[in-house]
Amino acid sequence: MPGLLSCVLDLVFPPACAGCGWPGTLLCEQCAREIPRIDPASACPRCGAPGSPEGGAEGRVAEGPHACAECGGRLFAFAAARCAARLEPPVSRAIVALKDGGERRYAGVLAALLGEVADGWLRADDALVPVPATPAAVRRRGFDHALDLTRALGAATGLPVVRLLRSAPRSDQRALGRGERFANRQGSFALAPDVLAGRNPLPRRIALVDDVLTTGATLDAAARTLRSAGVGEVRALAVARSMRDAGSPG
Repeated sequence: MPGLLSCVLDLVFPPACAGCGWPGTLLCEQCAREIPRIDPASACPRCGAPGSPEGGAEGRVAEGPHACAECGGRLFAFAAARCAARLEPPVSRAIVALKDGGERRYAGVLAALLGEVADGWLRADDALVPVPATPAAVRRRGFDHALDLTRALGAATGLPVVRLLRSAPRSDQRALGRGERFANRQGSFALAPDVLAGRNPLPRRIALVDDVLTTGATLDAAARTLRSAGVGEVRALAVARSMRDAGSPG
């Protein structure tokens, strides 16, 4: 049935490539080859910042622990992070099409990128937990984009998807500076009602899933809530990594 529904959608609402606009596909082969993927071998293991050609995260100083210019010495509540690609076209356009254009078919395309970067990193006892959008964003869009992403990744990996968090109203991150984002995220997540009622037990190991990581403030707040509730290990997984010259949420 999902395959039939996809065919019907393609006929009624023909897709166009997020990169070049070529009709008939969500992402053409040429644009897929041009995705600015992040190599996990040289990326910062703490925040997922991409590596430079010389090795190491871009802007990283020569010595000292956690010497990544993107995350510096900041302590995160999540133990590690991986990001699939830079927040640049065509990935950035696919994310905008999903979140702001309501093109939910991109959830599968973006989840495939997550699956690539998480291959061998996700473990059999991990549970996938989406970072929930705000109630206002869900009302505006009619769906939670992170939940769509996580469900698509769960279907591809066979890992369980568990909705453990709920989101509280908060200011839009895009209007805030990098230093203000962590303060804005304090208290922005709470455990879901099913968890509080004991109907949805907390897994021991969790991989949080979101679309974009900029400062890590959103994922840090979500991980902090889960760690405070007793989760043993929380790691973070994002489709795209926004760098210091980009102004995207995260």
